[in-house]
Amino acid sequence: MAKRYAERKPLAHPYASIEHRVLDSPAYADLSFSARALLILIVRQSTKDNNGHLQAAFSWCKRYGFGSEHTLRAAIQELISHGFIYRTRSHGVNKVWAKYAVTWLPIKQREGLFLDGFESCAWRHWEPGAEKKAPGKKCRKAPAESAVSPHDFQQKMQEVPRQEMPTMN
Repeated sequence: MAKRYAERKPLAHPYASIEHRVLDSPAYADLSFSARALLILIVRQSTKDNNGHLQAAFSWCKRYGFGSEHTLRAAIQELISHGFIYRTRSHGVNKVWAKYAVTWLPIKQREGLFLDGFESCAWRHWEPGAEKKAPGKKCRKAPAESAVSPHDFQQKMQEVPRQEMPTMN
């Protein structure tokens, strides 16, 4: 006979849980894989009452595959801009880690946290904006001048004299 809910034993192993509404959102679909991995690592620390006190220090994230601080900072910024996490305390000069909260869970322990701009479920209000792309290399010629059709390319290749390669005999 099945045990009643109140009589069940607690889970022996902790787990990280992200709600389906978060995973199915357009904001989550837009995240880079680094940001998705970091979100899992942040949620992994979550217990029933420590939201707002979660950290993403490079020294901790490094053992889970983050190879550079630049990648980590970019992932943190992406999660903040998409509304999945909120920085509840910035890092200080005394080497105190910054603290974060996931926005779909309540914050129960509020002492010492900066929560003036906290918005619950902020990821719901995310809208795709202008894509930020890294600046490309500048071409000396205008693209129309440097572009070559396949037919012209073949003709140019035929004009190039063939060079004999020395053989090893």
